[in-house]
Amino acid sequence: MNKKKFLVNSILLVATALIIRSMGLAFRVYMSNTIGAEGIGLYQLILTVYMFFASVTTAGISLFVTRLVTDYLARGENGIAKRCVTLCLIISVGISTAFGIMMFAFSNELGSVFLGDSRTVLSIKILAPSLPFMAVSACLRGYFLARRSVITTSFEQLLEQLAEIAVFAILVGKLAPMGLEYACCSIVIGTTGAEIISCIYSYILYRISISKIKGKAKRVPHFLNKFTSIALPVTGSSCLRSGLSAIENSLIPTGLRKNGSNYTNALSTYGTISGMVMPIITFPAIFIMPLSTLIIPEISQAKAQNKENSVRRISERLFRIGLLYSIPVMAIMIFLSNELGTVIYNSSDVGIYIAILAPVIPLMYLDSVVDGILKGLNEQVSYLIFNFIDSVIRVILTYFLLPIMGIKGFIIVIFVSELLNTSLSIWRFLKVVQLRLKIFEWIIRPLLCVVLPCLLIIMLPFKQDSILGLIIKILLSCIGYILLLYITRRNDKRFSVQKLRIE
Repeated sequence: MNKKKFLVNSILLVATALIIRSMGLAFRVYMSNTIGAEGIGLYQLILTVYMFFASVTTAGISLFVTRLVTDYLARGENGIAKRCVTLCLIISVGISTAFGIMMFAFSNELGSVFLGDSRTVLSIKILAPSLPFMAVSACLRGYFLARRSVITTSFEQLLEQLAEIAVFAILVGKLAPMGLEYACCSIVIGTTGAEIISCIYSYILYRISISKIKGKAKRVPHFLNKFTSIALPVTGSSCLRSGLSAIENSLIPTGLRKNGSNYTNALSTYGTISGMVMPIITFPAIFIMPLSTLIIPEISQAKAQNKENSVRRISERLFRIGLLYSIPVMAIMIFLSNELGTVIYNSSDVGIYIAILAPVIPLMYLDSVVDGILKGLNEQVSYLIFNFIDSVIRVILTYFLLPIMGIKGFIIVIFVSELLNTSLSIWRFLKVVQLRLKIFEWIIRPLLCVVLPCLLIIMLPFKQDSILGLIIKILLSCIGYILLLYITRRNDKRFSVQKLRIE
């Protein structure tokens, strides 16, 4: 691995992700102020159907392109690498077009029957044409990742986010007064338009990039076998998880109603947690997710070259970085939950749910890092099995717990799911990479180092709705955490993104 290029790509991804996530969070706040918690809940229901079809048409193909193009370019077989991308584009367009037609044709059944709300039907129809464009973008994203062209994918995502926000801002004023059904339409029109624009942008840059690779396209040996072994497990896993997630999400408002809540309140509660709290919980992941994305081709290359020591060293450092980062994020979310809810959404309810759900942050972030490593190590089948087990248990728990326990049951489902899935992934990761988990050094020490600064900063005399006060508290917590980590270090070898290199 080129250490300098990896570091530059990491910084680019983090910077772009920070901009995109910040825009996305601001977009969520704007949406919640415009269409309310019930509207957010309705939009989240629409997304569950959309994400299932998106998973069928895009999941696995990006990883497949990245893995094959990386391997063949590393061997100097440029012609085969070029042919791989072409074949994947053909497959993606064919599958996504078929499922787009299916999604449009069965929109009434999906909205009125499956989701139980006819207001979702029109939005599902509007989203259906976006699937082929999304599939092409996913293919090309895999190619650019293999080529380490991070800036291309970063600008594509930025362009997509800008287009989506712009269309919503233009249309919502005209459509929102017509009701929540049309307010949601203003969002999904932006989504479809953004997918088309980003696809055109990516394809133009792909044609420019591919023309610079020397060598004529050649037949890919054992293409179907490789597609079956790499792409299908990931696609199957995503489809199962998205399908079961759609079932689960359709059960949530129903379960809350059975617990005594009316449909409007049930949808509002669902929208508050899924559409307002979870974006805050996942927002800080922008600083760790790029590593799990960029490391897939690097670990794949190291494994192909039989550099087991490099794989082990990189994996250990990524795992530790994930823990050292996610633990303080969790603590800050817990101690500053009221301020976060008040400053961002002007809602004390959001702050309460942030504090309750913050403990899942280390599990959630670490699962993403470990999954990236396992994909690079050709462990797609394990990924499929773990996600299937997790999704089935989520549906079962949702069906039985929500009518009895209401929103408490929903929160229990989230905790059980994250704990189960992450535990299984970590178990497989430690076994494959042959690492020993150092509980005190990797978990307890960071936890102790962040609790003390957080206890001190909550006593600072700032108003709860002060943006400046919130920023100062977060910065002081981070500084105190880093200082205590440094003071309590025990002759630990330095590790950083710069040391994630293949030797």
